[in-house]
Amino acid sequence: MTFASTEWDLYDEHGNRKYLTPEEREAFFKAIPNALDREKRTFALMLYYSGCRISEALAVTHGRIDYGKKGVVFKTLKRRKSVFRFVPLPGHFLTKLDDVHQVEDVQKRTSGKKIWSISRTTAWRAISQVMDGAGIEGVQATPKGLRHSFVIYHQQENTPDHMIQKWLGWASRDMMEVYGRAVGKEERNFAARLWE
Repeated sequence: MTFASTEWDLYDEHGNRKYLTPEEREAFFKAIPNALDREKRTFALMLYYSGCRISEALAVTHGRIDYGKKGVVFKTLKRRKSVFRFVPLPGHFLTKLDDVHQVEDVQKRTSGKKIWSISRTTAWRAISQVMDGAGIEGVQATPKGLRHSFVIYHQQENTPDHMIQKWLGWASRDMMEVYGRAVGKEERNFAARLWE
């Protein structure tokens, strides 16, 4: 048995779901503008669009935003050696990053300056504020819940597993088995064949 299948799950010890549903994910997105100031909005959107961890987003420098390839390069956490990964981002979000943080201007002078200068605690609070504004409560109302929902969304949209694995920075495909246990439209479709 692998670590992913035996010791990690999408439900806590009480059976509570640890991921956002598609409706909660949409509510989170819609709540961002009213819940946060401009700089924290871009931070919340980075987590939403990329599925990254809080600490990975906080470590992003201006130089790791790639306007040519239209994405961001993260230093992957929880790996023994330094591993970097590229994650594509929507063009409109890249424009917003530049508007708020002057990314392209800063890139001309230096590449090492971090985009967000907030602490991990402040970042966590910002995501919690958005969850509150969206009316999302429970164990899923966390940055990890948002990360989990990123994977589940892409699975339901039939994004190839190897792409999801790359974007999330996983060393092995074991985690895909865990996410495959989430209740989604595909699972309901399989079950519905018996109901007809």
